[in-house]
Amino acid sequence: MDITRKIADYVVSTQLEDFPPDAVHAAKGAIMDCLGCALAGSQESLADILSDFVRANGGGRSASVIGRGFKASPADAAQINGAMSHALDYDDITRALKGHPTAVLMPPALALAESEGATGREMLMAYMLGFEVACSIGDAMSPAYHDELGWHPTGPVGALGAAVAASRLLKLDRDQTAMAISLAASQAAGLRQNFGTMTKPFHAGAASRTGVTSAQLVAAGFTASLDAIEGRFGFMHAFSGGEGYQADQILENLGKTCYLVESGIEIKKYPCCGSAHLALDATTRILERSPLNASDIEKIDVEVDFDPPRSLIHDRPLSALEGKFSMQYCLAAAVLDGQVSMSAFTDEQVLRAEAQALIPKVNMHRAAGYQGQPSWVEAYNEVSVHLKDGTVLTERVDRIDEGALRGVTMEEIIEKFRDCTSTALTAAGTQELVTGLSELEQLPDVRRMADLLRG
Repeated sequence: MDITRKIADYVVSTQLEDFPPDAVHAAKGAIMDCLGCALAGSQESLADILSDFVRANGGGRSASVIGRGFKASPADAAQINGAMSHALDYDDITRALKGHPTAVLMPPALALAESEGATGREMLMAYMLGFEVACSIGDAMSPAYHDELGWHPTGPVGALGAAVAASRLLKLDRDQTAMAISLAASQAAGLRQNFGTMTKPFHAGAASRTGVTSAQLVAAGFTASLDAIEGRFGFMHAFSGGEGYQADQILENLGKTCYLVESGIEIKKYPCCGSAHLALDATTRILERSPLNASDIEKIDVEVDFDPPRSLIHDRPLSALEGKFSMQYCLAAAVLDGQVSMSAFTDEQVLRAEAQALIPKVNMHRAAGYQGQPSWVEAYNEVSVHLKDGTVLTERVDRIDEGALRGVTMEEIIEKFRDCTSTALTAAGTQELVTGLSELEQLPDVRRMADLLRG
């Protein structure tokens, strides 16, 4: 089938002009959003631990660690920046990948673009190619891969996309790119059982590091197979549980389906697991027309588009990180606070008596007739709030399935970026970044942007 090498052909030969304008626009929006999330994430304890770890182990000083004021090797910087990008679970998602694309693509692209002195256009292309390859592979995986086997798709497929981005920036040839992808495939990992801990964002960091390490090692002469995606004992077979995958579909779609447009990029409005967002939208609409008092609520029923618990594995959360992966807490916070913002996710907020009292009243179940089917099938959530006086307030929200940037405008991304950077950068630095990222393909050198991001 020669899939891995044909992927590499695509990576080596594709140019920015091969993408529609909507795809370029969406990519720049996603990159800005991811960097904002990383700057907000740089204030988390996770960032302290990883930064101390990297400093204690030494290494190069050619790539900026976002918001932390120091440089590290490209691999180390990619690891920390990837983890920080995903630390708040505020970063984007896309349907084809069933995970978070930009947190595994932008950190390796930024680290190598800075260390290599690349242009904004080169960094943008690396990101876009990684996105297309990761989505084409993710789209061809078995339903068991993302639903039943325990893999966190952001980690395994993300590592392959990261290797693509890194290979493009290092200007590897076709066989070298195929080997970098294959080497990344042997390092790919990430278990859903770790959701609600620092290890979930570590998956994004590890995938980012894997991409840089794989490309750099191959550039230095390290070897790997040329068929690790499609081979009998390769990535598709192993991560799909041995069945249900469609390897040929990768080449049917790659370069023909523009995933940046067809799968699109969903920019998050809430800093928590994306599986809770439609229900949060529905709850917000209910609150807008009927403000609620938690003491008046008998129960809240949530009809979802996946088999619980999937990603929302904590029905009785006891920490901020667990709260991000709890439908019960997310809806309780929405009712109690009138909104779900970054301030909702502290241990104190999750453990407050009012939240712990409301959490058991939230019941999540899959829509009748869809039990056992793959996730993302019907893609809607419906929330019904049952009050003690017999009143039932119901709202349904459907997932937006068209457009490159889904559910947001570029202006709203810029507003979110300013909010995320408010504690890490000066207003002038933020504005310079907004301008540069909005015109990314025109930047002659990304190093000034990296300097600003470093803080």
